[in-house]
Amino acid sequence: MRLIIQFPCYLILGIAILAGCTESTDNNGGNHQVEIPIAPGTGSITFSEVQQQVGIDFTHFNSPRNSLIPEDVGSGVGWADFDNDGDEDLYFVNFAAPFLASDEDMARASGNRLYRNDGNGIFTDITKIAGVGHVGWDFACLWWDADNDGNIDLTVTHYSGLVHYRNRGDGTFQDITSSAGFGNINSFLLGLTAGDYDLDGDLDLYVCGYVEFDRERARNRPIVAGRPAVWTNPVSYQALPNILLQNDGSGVFTDVTESADVANPAGKSMQAIFCDFNNDGFPDIFVGNDVGTADAMYLNNQDGTFTDVSKLSSTFDRRASMGMAVGDVYHHGKMDLFTTHWVNEDHALWKNESTAGDQSGILMEDVGPFTGILEIKSTADVAWGVNLVDFDNDGHLDVILANGSTIEDELTTEVLEDPKLLPQRSRILRNDGQVNFVDVSDNAGPFFQKKLIARGLATADYDHDGRLDVAIGIHTGAGVLLHNTSPDTGNWLQIKLEGSSSNRFGIGAKIEVKIGANTYSHQSVLSSSYLSTNSTIAHFGLGTAKQVDSIIVTWPSGVVTEQTDATLNQLIIVTEESQK
Repeated sequence: MRLIIQFPCYLILGIAILAGCTESTDNNGGNHQVEIPIAPGTGSITFSEVQQQVGIDFTHFNSPRNSLIPEDVGSGVGWADFDNDGDEDLYFVNFAAPFLASDEDMARASGNRLYRNDGNGIFTDITKIAGVGHVGWDFACLWWDADNDGNIDLTVTHYSGLVHYRNRGDGTFQDITSSAGFGNINSFLLGLTAGDYDLDGDLDLYVCGYVEFDRERARNRPIVAGRPAVWTNPVSYQALPNILLQNDGSGVFTDVTESADVANPAGKSMQAIFCDFNNDGFPDIFVGNDVGTADAMYLNNQDGTFTDVSKLSSTFDRRASMGMAVGDVYHHGKMDLFTTHWVNEDHALWKNESTAGDQSGILMEDVGPFTGILEIKSTADVAWGVNLVDFDNDGHLDVILANGSTIEDELTTEVLEDPKLLPQRSRILRNDGQVNFVDVSDNAGPFFQKKLIARGLATADYDHDGRLDVAIGIHTGAGVLLHNTSPDTGNWLQIKLEGSSSNRFGIGAKIEVKIGANTYSHQSVLSSSYLSTNSTIAHFGLGTAKQVDSIIVTWPSGVVTEQTDATLNQLIIVTEESQK
């Protein structure tokens, strides 16, 4: 059945409801260099800053800093269609007040904000109605269907745990943190990711513990050179373990960290991601750790446990990771990995050299030095939010980086006595078609000329024009919405998954779009970037392609759905056929 749905003021999208089952195909790919067969596009990548025009008026941490580490790690943003009306809505996380604020100051502070996309280019603040305006020292947000009822739920991490909201399905949410099994978590938490690691049809949760940071001790810190000491280096603090929480199928969770062996006890973790790196059907876990600790890669053993393969996979890297993104950069059917790093450290592009389907290991190679990345990054840049997406729809994944330092600006500290962090320009890196990334920030629009303190970043096509847009959280500044205005973009296809035996949003599914000899691959993950949630709709830039030969979806359940007559430049809904 094919339905035509009218989107006001934008365009008409054909939405095909597809179902079917075929035999699984082998997604092979060896450890050899793959020649990129898809011609690069000729257009440019440009964005227009539109948050004021569309009704977004969020400001993050609108208070003076105390030079304490919880204040500086920043907060995330998240896209999701929480009301199932076909439009991507937007959530901004806030660090509501200075870390040493009194209870009275906290009571007057502004919390997180939810903006409903009205489908006409305007967003409406419905935070109070929805009941998701948590006021606290908050960091990450994750939109995910925790109880598998088709309504996307929301989890937010903060300095002393997390808050979990159940989507009632009527535009409102209920705080069920305790009844869902999260009430006893009291740690300083940052990033989080969801995936079905045990393939039982529901999503499990992995949360990053950061460091032990005592608020009362910070209040009484020593005076150095006439001002309180600067306590912003994570090396000085004890690491907190990460937490794996198993879903019982109803949205109630049990801590299985110890039995699964994924605590990452020395980590000081900032962000993690569930992703099947070796294409054996089971999601693995990659963890980005802060200064002084190497990153971690956990191989899923397919029995509820994991093996630390950080050294064997070559991802045992001490460059202080912040954000991460996955995507098939090399068009070889495997998920490559981009990681952002702290000051004076190069970013990394990890080419996936794993043998597809081999459950014995994962192998990644840092090819950053051969892709132009090292020529772009200033040693002073600190990148946080990141994504691998095709902004100009030429068939090749580009990179966007949200930059902002953690080093204090000496002028604001010594002269103005109002310590602020050094602002930096965020960047757009265009893939030239041969996995060589070119910095096109100078011509990408006014936003990329500004020096700001960016942190969280997330992408979605909020206006249904076939071009991916970007939301960015600015530390101590106004939230940003970038509308993709890139001219002369290529053809595209967007795919929304609806699971049945698998989880309802198809997280963990692998999508292949085949056009002639070329295959475009995508894996549905929750979530990458930094402290943020991207749209779960898979976006494929297809360049000058005239038609799609086939779409193949391999679901976490093992069911394979194939469609052979999809039309370009539309949103396709693919449904999983129930297992007999």
